[in-house]
Amino acid sequence: MAEIIKALIPPYKIERYLEGVVDVEDDEWHIRRLNATREIWADIGPSAIALNTGYCDEALIKYELWQGEPPASDWDERRSGSVHLVSGKIYAISCHSGEMTYGEEFDLGRRDHEWRFRAHRMFLSHEDFTTDIISLVLFKLQFWSPADAVRSSSEKEPTA
Repeated sequence: MAEIIKALIPPYKIERYLEGVVDVEDDEWHIRRLNATREIWADIGPSAIALNTGYCDEALIKYELWQGEPPASDWDERRSGSVHLVSGKIYAISCHSGEMTYGEEFDLGRRDHEWRFRAHRMFLSHEDFTTDIISLVLFKLQFWSPADAVRSSSEKEPTA
């Protein structure tokens, strides 16, 4: 079974207008070409993952690096795909009135690599405190290398 290698939860909320996460060495405007909507809340580009926060004003993102494909999760919504990261590092970006804000970097530890990922989204609410009152959405982004996943599964197979 795959194990988590490292994780990051930046200590602050992303306030308003989250665009998504992007390779730190890429042109962040590439994410603008993606089309994350309320229905299709995660859209994938060559070096970016656009994320839609729905009606929420704030978001928190947890990043995870796994040694292989992570186990299934019980989060409300999930999407998966592949993204090529030249730098091997990503950060969240948000934009308001043309001014970009950058989140904390998450280093996946390998440059110029194709990563598999699974994105999860959950709207925070509790009893009478509905999502529209709390206005906070949580994202969990899990990354793993397909090459490492193949290698670890073949290592476990008996050889004749």
